[in-house]
Amino acid sequence: MADLGEGITVERWAAWRATPESPRPDVSFVPPLSRRRLSEVERAALSVAWAVRPDPMPEDGLPVVFASRWGEIGTTFRLMSQFHEEGEMSPAGFSTSVHNAAPGAFSLLTRNKAAYTAIAARSRSLSAGFLEALAQRTRVLFVYAEESTPLFYRPRFGPAQEAVAVAALIDSAAWRWKGDPLPPECSFDMFVELLEAASA
Repeated sequence: MADLGEGITVERWAAWRATPESPRPDVSFVPPLSRRRLSEVERAALSVAWAVRPDPMPEDGLPVVFASRWGEIGTTFRLMSQFHEEGEMSPAGFSTSVHNAAPGAFSLLTRNKAAYTAIAARSRSLSAGFLEALAQRTRVLFVYAEESTPLFYRPRFGPAQEAVAVAALIDSAAWRWKGDPLPPECSFDMFVELLEAASA
């Protein structure tokens, strides 16, 4: 276990970043039929969430907080392109284009009956999501994930983003608010460094 701050306990954490050697996360634990339908951000989120999940899951479930700035941006772009070209969208694609698709997929995979929350707060999505997880004041799974910036958006969105994901199984039952636990625009790298330092 690691302590990230007063009253915050990190039981386990895992992170993944796309590299030339590992361009896609390992989701071999997902049944093949379901795996085929996963988006890039769902794959990233599930890979780290699965690595830190309690096994077995608590009978009453485990609350999940998922955070992402762009969420299903790749799926959404494909749907908009399809609508522009064909005048219609894939119903299956549309059903997984929502921001809470990743925690929903995790709940189905693990039969998790607890509530989940999906957070998007522009450049503050990671810190806002972590604050939401702490505010639950219980044992909770926090997951942050982004997919690589689609090629179409790269000239418009500034520096291209690589696919990343991090998950932490935390207990914040004893946490008391004494200011923001993370810098408002905390980056993926900064958060991983904090987790590494807490685990040292």
